[in-house]
Amino acid sequence: MLKPVRSTPDLSHSVHARLREAIVSGAIAPGERLAQEDLATQFGVSRQPVLQALAQLERDGLAVRADGRGTLQAAPLDPSLVSQFYELRAEVDALAARRAAERIAAGETAPLPDTLVERGQAAIRRGQVPALVAADTLLHHAIYDASGNTLLDTVMASQWHHLERVMGAVLQTHAIRAGLWDEHQAIVQAINAGRAHDAATLSREHAERAAEGLLPRLAQALASA
Repeated sequence: MLKPVRSTPDLSHSVHARLREAIVSGAIAPGERLAQEDLATQFGVSRQPVLQALAQLERDGLAVRADGRGTLQAAPLDPSLVSQFYELRAEVDALAARRAAERIAAGETAPLPDTLVERGQAAIRRGQVPALVAADTLLHHAIYDASGNTLLDTVMASQWHHLERVMGAVLQTHAIRAGLWDEHQAIVQAINAGRAHDAATLSREHAERAAEGLLPRLAQALASA
C-alpha cells in the first residue's frame, strides 16, 4: 500500500516522487495498472495532482498506455532500451572519468571521497539491494559532478531510472557480479590519482561488463515472470 502524501505547495511533485520510487524499486510491478482514483485514495489527495504526476511519469518513460490511449500502467522492462542505455553510459562514463581525473590533477576540484566505495561495499556485506543500487547511483553521479560538465549529470539523471529498475529486478534473484565494487574502487583510485586515460578506460570497460552481466539476467527474470 502507498502511504498518504502530506499537503505541500507542489503536491503533484510529491506524488510523482513517490510513484517514481515505487516503480523504480519494483514495489509497483512492470505492467501494473496506474488508476487515478485508486492512487488518489491511497495517497489521500485529489485526482488532479495524481493526473499531473502520471503525465510526468509518462514523459519520464516510466508509464505507458496499455492500449496506446487508455489507462496508464508501469512501463515494462525493455532489454533493448536497457542495451541502448548502456551504450550511452559507456561513453558518458569514460568522458566523465577522464575529465574528473584531469580536474583533480589540476586542483580544480576535490578528490572523490573513499566513502563512496565504502558505502557500496557495506551494502554488499549486508545483502541490501536497495542500498546497493543507491550507492551505485551516488558514486557515478559524483563522478559526473566532478567532471565539471553539468550536462553529463543532467543527461544521465534523466535515464538512470532504467538502470535502477534493472538492477533492482535482477539483484532480487541473482548474486551481485563478482568484482563489481573492486572495479568501482579502481576507477576512483585512477580518477583521484589524475590518471585520466586509465580512468576513462576502466569506466568504459566497467559499463560494458555491467551490460554483459545484467542483460542476460534481465532476460531470464522476464522469462520467469
